[in-house]
Amino acid sequence: MADAENLICWDSEDIFAIGVLLKTPGGQFHADAEELVELDTGYGGDVLVPWEMYVDLELYGWEYPEEQWSVGISVSGEEFEMPLSRGVLVVPRLGREFDVQIDTFEGNEQFLIGRGFIRRHRVLLDGPGSRVCFFAESE
Repeated sequence: MADAENLICWDSEDIFAIGVLLKTPGGQFHADAEELVELDTGYGGDVLVPWEMYVDLELYGWEYPEEQWSVGISVSGEEFEMPLSRGVLVVPRLGREFDVQIDTFEGNEQFLIGRGFIRRHRVLLDGPGSRVCFFAESE
C-alpha cells in the first residue's frame, strides 16, 4: 500500500464521496466549486447526473448514438432509455481531468460516480477513518 503522502482524501461521514466538477467537452462547468459526489458501486456506469443538469449543460450535444445508450429498468419492471454523453470529470485536488461517459434519465435527481469510473482508478474507502482517498499516481 502507498504511503500517506500519495493519498488525496476527502472526509465523508455518511457517504463515500470525492470532490469533483463536471465539465462538458465544450468547457462549461456544472458549478463554480467542487461538489462532493457519492461513489456508488451499485451503479455500473461512469457518471450518472441529474436530468436537469444534463439539460442545463446541453450534454445532448455530445451524445453517443442511441444504439449505445443504456436501458434502465424501473422498480415496476418498465424499461426506459438512458441517454449517454461524453464529458469530463475534473478532480481539483488531484489537478486531473478524466474523460467519462455520462448517463441520465428523465426525472433523475441523483449525481453519482459509478463502477465504470472507480474500476479505472485506485480508490481507498476508509470506513474507520470516515474518508475516501484517491491514490495520486492513478492514471
